[in-house]
Formats: sequence, C-alpha cells, structure tokens
Amino acid sequence: MSDRSTHWDNVYATKGETEVSWFQDSPVISLEMIRTANPDHGAAIIDIGGGASRLVDSLLREGYRSLAVLDLSANALDAAKRRIGPAAAAVDWIVADVTTWQPAKTYDVWHDRAAFHFLTDSRDRAAYAERLRAALAPGG
Repeated sequence: MSDRSTHWDNVYATKGETEVSWFQDSPVISLEMIRTANPDHGAAIIDIGGGASRLVDSLLREGYRSLAVLDLSANALDAAKRRIGPAAAAVDWIVADVTTWQPAKTYDVWHDRAAFHFLTDSRDRAAYAERLRAALAPGG
C-alpha cells in the first residue's frame, strides 16, 4: 500500500465522513456541472477522489446507471457503500491511485472536486493528466 493510500485510509478510519473539511451534505455545484454537460443517463461517469462523497448518491437518485468512484482509500469507499446500501452494487468502486491507475474503460464524464489539487509534485500532475486523456471518451 502506498504512503498516500495509508494516509487517506487513516483519515477515514479516524474521522467520520462529516468531520473532514471538504464534506458537503449536498454536492450542488458538482451536480450542476454534470447536468450542464448534459450526459444521458447511460453515460459513463467517474468521480476521481470521490471517497465518501455524496455525489454518487445523488447521481444514482437521478437515474444515472454507469457510475464509478475512484479513491485511494478503501475505508472512504466502504463508508459510501454502507451509506448507500444495496444500490451501491450498481457502482464500480475502484481503490487506486489515479497517478498509477490503468483505466479499463473510457468515461463520458470525468469529475474531480478534490483530488488533483493534492498533487503537488509535477510528475504526479503529469501522470494524472495522462490518465485523464486515456480514460476520457472522445467528446467527453
């Protein structure tokens, strides 16, 4: 497990989802941005660094059917799965470091509210951009 992964697993093991500074009860701005992009409900949407975010809950409620959440922390993803309940089975939960992840498919919408700004090393930012280009469908 990477140092980054260990760090974020520890954050989510010691704090509740509402105790982190980036918690949003309702991801209004992210939802507005996705709606503005106007993907159909079958569009593949990935939330990078989504962790325990409530964006996936909202997208499920709005009828989106091809959702993925990628995060370094299995603990964060587990918190989201527990919160969502049985509907979580419809989501592709990916425990990975976005800078080394090898996307198995392409996505129509790539959402990142909080992960990229944590990448302070230029090599990590370049690796992130490379993954984004590899995973984003043409016109995405």
